[in-house]
Amino acid sequence: MKLKPIKVSVLNQYIKKYLMSNSILNNLRVEGEISNIRLSKTGYTYFTLGDEDSIINCVAFFADNISKNGDKIIAEGELSVYEARGSYQLVVRNIERVGLGKILLDLEMLKEKLKKEGMFDRHRDIPMYPTRIGVITSKTGAAIKDILKTFEGVRADFEIIIYNTLVQGEKSKDNIIDGIKYFNENLTDVILISRGGGSFEDLNVFNDLKVAEEVYKSKIPVVTGIGHETDRTLTDYVADIYCHTPTAAAERIIRGYKDVEERLRNYLQLLKQNTYNIINLKKSDLKSNRYILKNFLPVEYIYRTKNDIENYKNIMKNILNKKINSLELQLSIMSERLNSHNYNKQLEKGFTLVTDHKKNIIKDINQVQLSDILNIRFKEFEVIAEAKEIKEVK
Repeated sequence: MKLKPIKVSVLNQYIKKYLMSNSILNNLRVEGEISNIRLSKTGYTYFTLGDEDSIINCVAFFADNISKNGDKIIAEGELSVYEARGSYQLVVRNIERVGLGKILLDLEMLKEKLKKEGMFDRHRDIPMYPTRIGVITSKTGAAIKDILKTFEGVRADFEIIIYNTLVQGEKSKDNIIDGIKYFNENLTDVILISRGGGSFEDLNVFNDLKVAEEVYKSKIPVVTGIGHETDRTLTDYVADIYCHTPTAAAERIIRGYKDVEERLRNYLQLLKQNTYNIINLKKSDLKSNRYILKNFLPVEYIYRTKNDIENYKNIMKNILNKKINSLELQLSIMSERLNSHNYNKQLEKGFTLVTDHKKNIIKDINQVQLSDILNIRFKEFEVIAEAKEIKEVK
């Protein structure tokens, strides 16, 4: 015989009544550490209460303007069910503050330890015009969309390599560390570690000591854009450059390219303004000469004025030509600088790129041993070769 089905709302109502009838659950004192505290427009206080192993959602139907994230408290209240979502929560009647929570206290102690060891003091510069940018983030997260949109906002030839990784949870730590190692082995110009905003628990992987140490060990400069403006993790402190958001981090990396565009716009505006001023000046002279001719009509002055006008025209042409030539030269120099960073341009000239089996670029004779397998990259094909003889070229 099948049981008669009931509605979800009826089930939640039943569970709520069951919990309310339990005298123990109606008079609880729960000790834990506050996180994700927020005040609603209605004057209620919502927060999460947790320890090292578990959390519970809490609501206080009053405004708690004293508590802050990381506080250790004892919350007095009763267990209830929020029927609309089918989730249970602790309805808090009173909050007793005990001190700073263990989780935040441990984090502050670890932060102070790393600071004394000098791990927060390294701030390497990133290339002005990076050609290979490594991004460690989730391909399905909100951060990557903002990052790519920012990168697409400049007209420049650079490569973006995305290392897809988890950005929260148990497995995310190893994913992030593997991503840092991957880009160090494949030699990008800069590494961007990023994720969107979230709760303290969501972002806590970036407070992990091993992640922070791997960032510090990186041979390649690291830029972070994790969470929102109010979030800052150990990884941010250890990174070479810390930015408040993923978008701000992407903007920082391509700042050089944007500066070039801004200078070009300024040059164009200056050229237009100078041209406009010269034209207005000559118009004023022309009006003045017309007045003189109209009143005196001396033949000699007419010819002299005509010659002056021709001279002014030539001067104006020369000034404009010089400015245009100067701008073209500057544009050419900037273009060559940008192209010099693109190894594909060198391959088009017949040069090759030689790497070992680990994709390391061969620059020194000590990097090659007899019988080593070498990858020789041409513009449109690749040759796998074995080192038969090694000799210096003088």
